[in-house]
Amino acid sequence: MIRLGLVSFSDGRIRVHESLEPDILEHQRKIQSILESTGEIEVITSEIVFSTNIARDQGIFLRKNSLDGIVFNIPVFAFPNFSVITARLAQCPFFLLGPKDPRYPGLGGLLGASGGLNQVGLRHERLWASLDDPTLPAKLLAFARAAKAATRLKGQVYGLIGGRSIGMYTGAAPAELWQRHFGVDIDHVDQSEIIRRAHSLSENQVKEATEWLKKHVKVIHFDGVQLTPQKLDFEVRCWLALQEIIDEFGFDFVGLKCHFDLSQYFSVQCLAASFINDPYDWRGPKTPVPLACEADSDGALTMQILTLISDLPSTLLDLRFFDVKHNVLVMPNCGAAATWYAARSQDPSENLSKVQIVPSIPKYVGGGAHVQFVFGEGPLTLARLTRSQQGYRMIITKGESIVLPINDVQGTGINWPHAFVQTQVSIDTIIQKMESNHFHAVAGDWCEELKKFCEMLSLDCEVL
Repeated sequence: MIRLGLVSFSDGRIRVHESLEPDILEHQRKIQSILESTGEIEVITSEIVFSTNIARDQGIFLRKNSLDGIVFNIPVFAFPNFSVITARLAQCPFFLLGPKDPRYPGLGGLLGASGGLNQVGLRHERLWASLDDPTLPAKLLAFARAAKAATRLKGQVYGLIGGRSIGMYTGAAPAELWQRHFGVDIDHVDQSEIIRRAHSLSENQVKEATEWLKKHVKVIHFDGVQLTPQKLDFEVRCWLALQEIIDEFGFDFVGLKCHFDLSQYFSVQCLAASFINDPYDWRGPKTPVPLACEADSDGALTMQILTLISDLPSTLLDLRFFDVKHNVLVMPNCGAAATWYAARSQDPSENLSKVQIVPSIPKYVGGGAHVQFVFGEGPLTLARLTRSQQGYRMIITKGESIVLPINDVQGTGINWPHAFVQTQVSIDTIIQKMESNHFHAVAGDWCEELKKFCEMLSLDCEVL
């Protein structure tokens, strides 16, 4: 659940406040009901603020409640300094809501508070609206989801397994910039730790995971060269070893180098890249851990933002080709696509029945298994954090994945997972705007939430 504070503001004169209090509380009760009706929000209410002492006390109270964000209810001309004091102490994203009520100068109160907050550099969202407006719940929910992502990202730890992969500048992570902008720490683990742990796992652990795969996936294609029972066993061991590292180090999301050290000399890591991203594995339901292969750190961060906003698995995809005949972006990747996208089902068996475990392509001499499927139909939000001398920016667009036979589409890689994405944005526009070869996707339309997230963190963003 998203935890939102709800605090109401009033006139600083006690006799005036006492005359306003019944109506302010009525507005507060309506706002609380709207928030709770979404089914995603837990509301923590506080005392009405009508003095600087109360403003200070309620700011501290709200900060101590581990909130994702706060809604400021300003239905009257509340003294603007109260909002500034509370916001400064509460220290999380906040939304100024001025309920339309012709009996009171609430619009002036809203603008006075907002102007003061802007002058002292406290970013926020503001809205003057009727509490009966049918669009209000969606607007508040978009704020709440974005606030959750911005708040919960702080203090998280990214596990970078290995280093920069195949020369990609766009995947390298600047630790100090991440801490400054996002509040995220970067920790490093060598890829050799996967290999060391893989050899020490018990046979029973490996057997359980392998038997689960054999039972649920459509087929496992052994070719006797790239993929043998022994290579599958070792890749499963690597998957379990990486999961063990994530659990032990408390990583919230991860990047895995793979190329070319592991894929060249040991095994590709596609089982880990798929199933760690998934909301399930052989043990049952679990929380997805966003994993970007090729150590794409800015990609992993994008994926974590998408997952925090949506509570859904996210994915890494290559911008590989544009098929004119089918009007689709051809977006495969050798690894980091959650199998959940094969059918978008809450039943893992339904998703996995469309998944094939196939030999890795010959370029990866270490061999092992790719996880092959086509994304099921449905809306997608595509996003990517990119970095330049001007700082971070996020590219966002909407698309629709459609199902096509891989052999009928130009630019595919037969062994890989694929998303075939139709979008209203031309390929020429994407080429000019994108600063990375990777794009990231999550099911549904989350553009508003992503825009609000960027506003909260003072990031440039562009919706294509």
